[in-house]
Amino acid sequence: MLTTALLLSACAIGPDYERPESVTPPADYRGIAAVQTEKSVADTAWAQMFGDPELVAVIQQALTTNLDLLSAVARVEEFRARQHLARSAFGPQLGANISTSPNPQSREDASYSGGLSLTWELDLFGKLRRSNEAARAQLMASEDNARAVMSALVASVATTWFQLRELDAEVQIIRDTIHSQEESLALVRSLMRNGVSSGAEEQQAIGQLATTRAQLPLALQNRAQVENFLQYLLGNPPDEIARSQPPTFIIVPPEIPVGLPAQLLERRPDVRLLENSLRAATAQIGVAEANRFPYLSIGLTSFFGLVSPQLAHLFDGDDPATEVLAIGPEASMPIFQSGGGTANVEAARAVQRQAELAYRGGVLQALREVADSLVATDQVRELIAQNEVRTGAAAETLRLQRMRYRAGVISYIEVLDAERQLFSSQIDLARSKLSQLQSYIDLYRALGGGWSDAELQKLQGK
Repeated sequence: MLTTALLLSACAIGPDYERPESVTPPADYRGIAAVQTEKSVADTAWAQMFGDPELVAVIQQALTTNLDLLSAVARVEEFRARQHLARSAFGPQLGANISTSPNPQSREDASYSGGLSLTWELDLFGKLRRSNEAARAQLMASEDNARAVMSALVASVATTWFQLRELDAEVQIIRDTIHSQEESLALVRSLMRNGVSSGAEEQQAIGQLATTRAQLPLALQNRAQVENFLQYLLGNPPDEIARSQPPTFIIVPPEIPVGLPAQLLERRPDVRLLENSLRAATAQIGVAEANRFPYLSIGLTSFFGLVSPQLAHLFDGDDPATEVLAIGPEASMPIFQSGGGTANVEAARAVQRQAELAYRGGVLQALREVADSLVATDQVRELIAQNEVRTGAAAETLRLQRMRYRAGVISYIEVLDAERQLFSSQIDLARSKLSQLQSYIDLYRALGGGWSDAELQKLQGK
């Protein structure tokens, strides 16, 4: 009988996991500047991806103090323990007990027992193996979740940092413009004293200066709020972010290696998470099906111990207790469940179907994010180029208009218009550079960059 049971336990009912045939990425990404090779920018470590030493230090701090990441790592520990629990079911279970069966009519007829029990379940239909398979897949999914959180955190910190540096640039542009317009107002007033300029032109200069000065509080407010958000990502209360270098931006290369779409299935941690969730749901079908079949355990299943009519003499030698030993298999099998067993299997299959659809949707979402980031990263280059031309032309126009105004050829309103054009073009140029960086960071994250198992293991104390 034992030999037969062991042979039966070699198989496990329920479907084995196979990647859905419907999940087939295209051969190429939709993108203009993509370099289709197996090498991907996502293979670059984030410390090399972002060369700014101050940004690298901020990201490193976030990876050790961010609460979402620490929570994800703790969740990995939870599922590792759950997987150990599922695996423990393969071994024997030893327990101790002491009990009494009193007779209400006579104290002499009461009996007491104490001893050990040992059970060892034979995995006849693969229930334990499917449960362990599901627990292992859930552990892997939790690890992928931690990788996804790390990837998103690196991208979020880098994006927020560059937003902060762009706002630093905006504040500086506003202050430089205020200084320039203060000089223009002084020029108007000087010309007024000589009877060349009018009071109306002075008021125009004052109004333009006030308009520009009004931009400064809003920019400072936005910068403070971005600093507060960055501190939140670092797991700190709101405070100023220390930075000593002038605003700088990394250079986005003209050609970006993105690898092949099929690599997303292995590189993107959120896609891997969805696949491992599907793997776990598939294993749970086997668990539900196995629950409809007999349960068999073997060992000292009933009792191994002592029985005595007196508790005081149960474990001493004055009144030897009766030794009891029951050895043999114990089996149980559901006979009628009112459709419960079938319902459990159907529910498990429905959960597996949901997990498959979520996985397919995750793959499509990943492909869309890469394509969107490629288009944005490429198209914004032209925007930056035109804004640079526009800014240069506006600066030269302002210089010429001031010369003409001093010569009395034009009115001051034309100088004001040139100042507004330069200010607007400078702000737009700074923001377009930020947009390019954001698209570049989004592409890095969309391709699965920004996570490291070594850094996650460090957080787990390994």
